[in-house]
Amino acid sequence: MNKHHRCWSRARGFTLLEVLIVVAVVALLVAILVPALSGARDQARSMVCRSNMKQLMNGMSFYIADYQVLPGTHSLFFFQALFGAAWSRPSGVTWDGARDRLVGLTFNAAYTQPHDLDPEFIAHVPRKGTIFKYTKQEKIYTCPSDKPGKAEDTALGGGGNGRLGYSLNAYIGYKAPEHLQSFTYVAASPDNRLPGGLKKRSFTAGQRVVFSPGSFMVLFEEHPFYHMNTSFPEGNFNCLDRIATRHMLKGGAKGGVPEGRTSIVFLDGHAESRLYPAKTMGRELFAEFGQPHVWRESGPPDTANMAAFLTRLRGPCPW
Repeated sequence: MNKHHRCWSRARGFTLLEVLIVVAVVALLVAILVPALSGARDQARSMVCRSNMKQLMNGMSFYIADYQVLPGTHSLFFFQALFGAAWSRPSGVTWDGARDRLVGLTFNAAYTQPHDLDPEFIAHVPRKGTIFKYTKQEKIYTCPSDKPGKAEDTALGGGGNGRLGYSLNAYIGYKAPEHLQSFTYVAASPDNRLPGGLKKRSFTAGQRVVFSPGSFMVLFEEHPFYHMNTSFPEGNFNCLDRIATRHMLKGGAKGGVPEGRTSIVFLDGHAESRLYPAKTMGRELFAEFGQPHVWRESGPPDTANMAAFLTRLRGPCPW
């Protein structure tokens, strides 16, 4: 082999086959690594979400230490109608700071749309909330996956209000934690659907349900479309609201309902990432651990058990 042939051999480029092999290997690595990296980021955001909610629960613990009761919720004031007349909810009387203008069942928008740009909403939430003096951090009131924008009716729960992504159990405002140890049903509550819709749970009149602090749900990661960023941009998790299952969301097998993880904090202060079907409703979660709720899936409102469960505020109205 002469000198010129040796130089040509050393300087020759890749063949088309070699280039295609390299491209195929790179594409394979990308296909493997991108989902893994995306899943890792999602897990990290889920961990931050639970940490945020634990800090909010810590703030509520300081509130409880000062006032011996949990902070107020919007439904607490609305359901005073069971005892006489609903009380108004101006800004600064609930845990989250939002106001609403619901009088009876007549609704007038409290803030303009979009909420993430409304100057009054931004000023009220969360700084006028009754626990903000203990938390002092605005960023812990929203999940890092909850991006502000128009609320979307999707399994991912896109489009938050930019200020508030979590909701407090609507019915426990102004109740002392020791009064959340059990409940005795005063009227039958049959056929309450559980998450997934395949099973139901019934309660009979006189039945006593014991709540453990580790199973009683207090704080929820609420879906922005129901109703965190639509008609009622407040942190009030009612039986008709839905959870956000945005973390590690997976499509349902053979056309089934997608499932994802949501963050929930319990009365004992611990937080969990729980797997639920997308668009699971509050009443399904309440039925799961036995708490009464007013608007059941069928039949008239359960006002008898609701009146027995709620804290009756003593008048006159302070605002």
